Amino acid sequence: MRLPRFPLALRAALIALILPALAVAAGTPAGTSISNQASTSFTAPDSAQTLQVASNQVVTVVQAVCAVSVGPDGTVARPSRTVTVQAGEGAVFPYTLVNAGNAAHTLALSARLEAGSTATPTLRVVHDRNGNAQADAGEPEVTALTLDADARADVLVLAQSGEIQGSAWVNLSAACPGGQVDDNNVAQLQVGPPPELSVSKSFTPALIAPGSETAVAIRAVNGGAGESRALILSDALLTQAASGLEFVPGSASASAGTLEYTADGATWSPAEPPAVRGVRVRVAALAPGGTLRLDFRMRALPAAENRVISNTVTLEGGRVPQSASASVEVRYQPDVAIGPVGRPQAPELGSDDQQTRPLAAVRQPVCFDHTLLNTGDVRDAYTLTVLAPQATVTLLTAAGTPLAQPLPLDPGQSETVRVCYVLTQAGALDALVTATGARGPRNATRDVVTQVEDRLPELRKSAVATTTAVDGTPVTVPENGTVTVDDTITYTLSVRNPYAQALTQVVIRDTVPAHLDITDAGGGTVSTGPAPQTVTWTVPTLGPGETVTVTMTTRVSTRAVDGEALLNTFTFSSHELPTLLASNEVRTPVWSARLVVSKTVSAKEASYGDLLTYTLQITNASTTTEIRDAVITDAPVAGLEYVAGSSAVDGTPISDPATANSTLRWTVPTLAAGQTVILTYRMRVTPAASGDLVNVVEVTGTGGGGTARAVASNRATAVTRLSLLRFAPLADITGTVYVDRNRDGRFDPAIDTPVPRARVLLAGGRQAVTDAQGRYSFLNVPQGTQALRLDPVTTPYPPLRVPRDGGLSGTQTVNVTGLTGVDFPLAPLGGEVTALRRTTLRMGDVRLEKAVYAVAGGYAVTLRLSTPQPLADVKLLDPLPPGAALKDGGHSYAGTLPAGETTWEYTFTWDGDPRAATTDPILTWSP
Repeated sequence: MRLPRFPLALRAALIALILPALAVAAGTPAGTSISNQASTSFTAPDSAQTLQVASNQVVTVVQAVCAVSVGPDGTVARPSRTVTVQAGEGAVFPYTLVNAGNAAHTLALSARLEAGSTATPTLRVVHDRNGNAQADAGEPEVTALTLDADARADVLVLAQSGEIQGSAWVNLSAACPGGQVDDNNVAQLQVGPPPELSVSKSFTPALIAPGSETAVAIRAVNGGAGESRALILSDALLTQAASGLEFVPGSASASAGTLEYTADGATWSPAEPPAVRGVRVRVAALAPGGTLRLDFRMRALPAAENRVISNTVTLEGGRVPQSASASVEVRYQPDVAIGPVGRPQAPELGSDDQQTRPLAAVRQPVCFDHTLLNTGDVRDAYTLTVLAPQATVTLLTAAGTPLAQPLPLDPGQSETVRVCYVLTQAGALDALVTATGARGPRNATRDVVTQVEDRLPELRKSAVATTTAVDGTPVTVPENGTVTVDDTITYTLSVRNPYAQALTQVVIRDTVPAHLDITDAGGGTVSTGPAPQTVTWTVPTLGPGETVTVTMTTRVSTRAVDGEALLNTFTFSSHELPTLLASNEVRTPVWSARLVVSKTVSAKEASYGDLLTYTLQITNASTTTEIRDAVITDAPVAGLEYVAGSSAVDGTPISDPATANSTLRWTVPTLAAGQTVILTYRMRVTPAASGDLVNVVEVTGTGGGGTARAVASNRATAVTRLSLLRFAPLADITGTVYVDRNRDGRFDPAIDTPVPRARVLLAGGRQAVTDAQGRYSFLNVPQGTQALRLDPVTTPYPPLRVPRDGGLSGTQTVNVTGLTGVDFPLAPLGGEVTALRRTTLRMGDVRLEKAVYAVAGGYAVTLRLSTPQPLADVKLLDPLPPGAALKDGGHSYAGTLPAGETTWEYTFTWDGDPRAATTDPILTWSP
């Protein structure tokens, strides 16, 4: 509005009138009356008086005025805001609508795209009733709003982009009815390229066995030109866990973002729980061309066997949630392979899966080794079957023992199995060997023999033995004769090839008996090391019909045992016939054992009534072989009568001989190699005797060893001349050598100790040795004065001065008449001893004697143990009296004891009652 030109003062007054009116019209409700009167003062030109003039009063009624205002304002050049979206996404533009008029008006609303927009989103106007700048459910789309004067409303322009990219200028226009329009409210929408999201999932491997693991690979890929919004890539594992497929702890990893886990499918945390039931990764954005990777592992439990387990992964954050599914199958994959050794997985029944032998013989085994391999992923038990109609079949292990079927194998485990055929007919062999697992897998291989012959190579072995005569010349041992040490045996070995084709790589091998030494190997190779040794001959080719002969010379060693037979064969094999063939056996017995016997008699002359002692020395002259059940035969002439109870072997009494037809026979169970035994016995000269008393003895026995043989001794003769002129009164001397513990000069068996193996000398040269009871005797001693002496080097005890005559006991002079007794008491060691007590323990044939003596300064104890056989684990304890102290020796023993007699001696001090000085010993041993 423009005002007319007035004087300056008047113009100011008019403005003062007009402006209040306009102001009232803008903010005053319509229908309001406004009264206004103007006044002015002025000075007339011709008077100095100031005049004041008032105008008439004007009353104005306010009319309804519509005014609309929308904010924020913006133009295409300067948009109020800019929102960037991806193609297909929507944007929200909040506006404020104000009724700036003075009355309620219905204001028209519309949204439009301004010129120059390259994107073409669809636009809607929504009344934002709650003013949260979001289009909520129930908020209506509007084209007009009615507002009271000065009221305002929140309005949203919703722009939904399409696939067209570019910029769009969005404008909200508000208009009064028939009047004012506010349309300078431009905002910019930039529509960029959208992301192209895809998701995938895989199990590797997709087929696993129970107990195995599979790798889970989840991939989210942005294949578009635009960056994605925040994404969540998640995999719920509740269903898989229920099916027996469990998460492997610590196996999850992600290429970016935050890795999270859940134990219940609802609550997620970066901390991995003990039981994972879901795994996911969160990222703020995924750049164009980027890949988000989520990897972890799953393990199949036994409950998952024979199941196909599906799983779905979801990708959230794009325009549309995406998902991908994959499945893993859980089952075992049993499988088996059999083929030649080292090639079980050769293509079945192909050229590499066949073993071929060029030649075999009927009734001879031919064997093929195979490798059986469990190529599956589960333990299985396999059974082998062989189709070979022209042979009998044996299944063996690699060690040659029977193959137990079915044969269990773990995955990857292999076993060598041997299939042996005994061919029953000539021709060829084509065998099919099939391995079948209990879980169903099968695999086969083939064994082939090109030619099966009905004959064998001809093997022959012979031997010639040579011994040395007394004059040193070699002598051939008769066939089936025996050999002895140092004899020579020459072996001849021959092999003939009966076939029309050559035999190659022929090996002839002879294992020489252990008791032979090789002197000439005949061109063969001798194995090193101790006996038995092996000689090997190799023949590159043995032509059709050809015969090869080799020889070997040996010597019987000192290791040979009488009675054994030297057994020798040789073996043959070739490339075509690898199974060993054995030759005939050559047996050469060994024997050199002999018995030697000598015989002596105690007197060269005898008269009636004399006693003659015969001594036989019998020796097993073999150095290797014992003689069993040796029978000693003595055939005395008439006039000699055996004295009962007089037989002894090596000084030990034995049973009287068996008597038949005046012949005496003793039996010795065993004579060890090199052993000598001495048999003594007595014969009495009877009145039937006449001339020379000839006594002949012979020994026979059985040699031990592999081949028992009878062995006879030489004949030994002893001659005593009968001389009646020698008849004179004779007597016998008997006595005992003993330790006289109480020094009374009398032998007391309860106190005194017999001395065995002491030698007593009789004047004239005769001697006797005491037995285990200290006894000796001289028979047929002329009556009268005789002198006897105890050999002091045969006993440690000194002679004792005898109380009755004051002489020393070492030499005795007696007047012999009839049966005369002469004892030799000896002094105990350690001074004068008074015997307190003698104790004897018996257990079967084991006897323990204890004697206690009072000696100067204490007591002396003697323990004597007798046993006919060795004792093991012996424990002997002879307790001391309470308070006693051991001085020397030992009162206990632990160990083993030989057969015979063992003595212990010790001394101790004690101040107690002498009657309590004796305790009872304790003896135990193992039977």
